[in-house]
Amino acid sequence: MKTTVRSIFLILILILCLAFCVCFAFACPAADFEFRKDIFAQDRTSRLLNYYVDKFSPEELTLVIDEQPDDTGRFREIYMDIIGVVIDGVRVESLTFSMVDAEFNDPSEWASGNVECKGALRVRAKCVLRDSDVNAALAARTFGDDNRWRNISMKISPNGLYARGIYTASLWFITLDILIEVNSGLEIVAGKELYLSDYAFRVNTVGIPDYVARKAVEQIQPILSLDDFPLPLRLNGVRFMDGAAVLYTRPEPEPLAGGISYHYTKE
Repeated sequence: MKTTVRSIFLILILILCLAFCVCFAFACPAADFEFRKDIFAQDRTSRLLNYYVDKFSPEELTLVIDEQPDDTGRFREIYMDIIGVVIDGVRVESLTFSMVDAEFNDPSEWASGNVECKGALRVRAKCVLRDSDVNAALAARTFGDDNRWRNISMKISPNGLYARGIYTASLWFITLDILIEVNSGLEIVAGKELYLSDYAFRVNTVGIPDYVARKAVEQIQPILSLDDFPLPLRLNGVRFMDGAAVLYTRPEPEPLAGGISYHYTKE
């Protein structure tokens, strides 16, 4: 009896050890450098990370390189995944990019916050934009000199984009509140700006000329601009999901495996 109990006990210990080993083997590997709230720069790359955290105040940022930059500021390969960053007044769910042979300015200038990406041999990027974040930005934005838009909302689905809002127009000495509804696609212009495209609109007021509604819709263009983004990103495709649009390059960026990783979380 004692032998049987001892055997069962030993088997249970073995099972627990195996379970621990399996869990350990499949656990997500920790970053080589972890930062929370504040970044204490330890090398050139952590100074670069500190710059982008100060620039964008992301909720989370992962930066992976295959090796440290050389004395001129050149990275052979660099991958960055930014979660919850505000660009052009719009919260972007995620912005992911990878660069090959990326040239920055002299690393001695990075500690003072002077960082400039001069170019890269290849850049791939993907941006996920949620309609809830677009709506929050639209609610806070003033359109035109006289703020004629109000109650704007937008919904993104696999079929495209639907938006509606009230536009105040002055016609023939009278002022009218016009409910405008728009069904639209999205188009990337010059690789940097996101516009409504091929849109069809409906208005609730009879006799409103098309040019009035078209002029009103043009006031909310572009939906998003990456013009001031400090990296050489040029997007060229859009696909729709339930509640989100994905802007991307062809091909899309892929994680850099086996590199040196830096991870930052805001909280």
